[in-house]
Amino acid sequence: MRGGRGGPGHRAHGRRRAGRHDAARLPLSRVQAAEGTARVTRRALVLEPYYGGSHRAVVDGLLARLAPDWEADTLTLPARKWKWRMRGAAITMAEQARALHAAGTRWDLVFASTFVNLAEFVGLAGDAVAGVPSVVYFHENQLLYPDRHTAEWDLQFPLTNITSALAADECWFNTRWNFDGFLDGIPGFIRQFPDHHPKGVAERIAAKSSVLHPPFDPAAFDAAPVVRGPVARIVWPHRWEHDKAPEAFFAAVGVLAAEGLDFEVAVAGQEFRETSDQVRAAAQALGGRLVHAGEPETREAYARLLASSDTAVSTAINEFFGLAMMEAAYAGCYPLVPDRLAYPEIYPAEHRYEDAAALVARLRSLVLERPAPGAARVLAETYTFDALMPEWRDALERVASTR
Repeated sequence: MRGGRGGPGHRAHGRRRAGRHDAARLPLSRVQAAEGTARVTRRALVLEPYYGGSHRAVVDGLLARLAPDWEADTLTLPARKWKWRMRGAAITMAEQARALHAAGTRWDLVFASTFVNLAEFVGLAGDAVAGVPSVVYFHENQLLYPDRHTAEWDLQFPLTNITSALAADECWFNTRWNFDGFLDGIPGFIRQFPDHHPKGVAERIAAKSSVLHPPFDPAAFDAAPVVRGPVARIVWPHRWEHDKAPEAFFAAVGVLAAEGLDFEVAVAGQEFRETSDQVRAAAQALGGRLVHAGEPETREAYARLLASSDTAVSTAINEFFGLAMMEAAYAGCYPLVPDRLAYPEIYPAEHRYEDAAALVARLRSLVLERPAPGAARVLAETYTFDALMPEWRDALERVASTR
């Protein structure tokens, strides 16, 4: 399987290239009201089986800003046990959709994340969603996920992504790297079938796919003034899981600590049982340099932590967009990201590092010569809800108008 880096030169042969402004170039829907006439109100059925983190932020933010032109019935499940969500959510949500339909509710659009099998949902929901156009939004895809415990059973999850994409009227990806990696991985995945290898699957999906970046809400960061302490502060604002490679971060700051440099470290993000003890032990080894470890209690506290930090670091080995780094950049941090995954299509070269040695070197220079606050805020501003809502409105309206 080949994962695309997502830069301008990366293109799979024979495919339409998805791009950030694909939706914006399309004409307005026929239901956009003429001046002085009543607007048509749409209704969406939103399926989000993993209602937490960036998934929740995107759904909540979109629905708040689409009103009053759009209403929605949002079916959600708590953000835990993602494998069970992918296998079981369609049953639960189809039952809920049928009940709403029986009570008289009708929809113009089904909007689903990749944690529900859309094909199963449509089949189980039956008449409730018959003829309703659908979109699947790819925050991530399982063909690129670096699972440490891969088993044959786990092949169901990439297959769920593929069948959902085939069932949808349109597929939207949060980055070009996500799009390229998914489409590039499909042929090799299908070759694992013991027989009956369908042809042209990647091409069929590509023909109805585009890239639509996930917007974020900057309100909490606008309310948190940038405050710099007497020494440089480095923040690692990620989930405490293996795919974010916390050990690589602690190895880098450990080198700086051994050199006797004066700096502080903040480790934020959601804790997970499997890695919590290891991350806390590594953080505590920093001694007095450690000023925070754990998930801040409120979003406001999180915003203040970022606003008090000089540099935000990613060491991820799996990242399809990177909301935490984008928020940190908006809050005033200097973002430092690996030169891989989705990052090259988002961050210019001066914010990327090649390897572990380069990370240490860049951090050393940023500790010795602290970056100006807000150096990357202009970049982050292009990903706020205010900046991206026109594209989202046009794309949603386009799909709904096909009914």
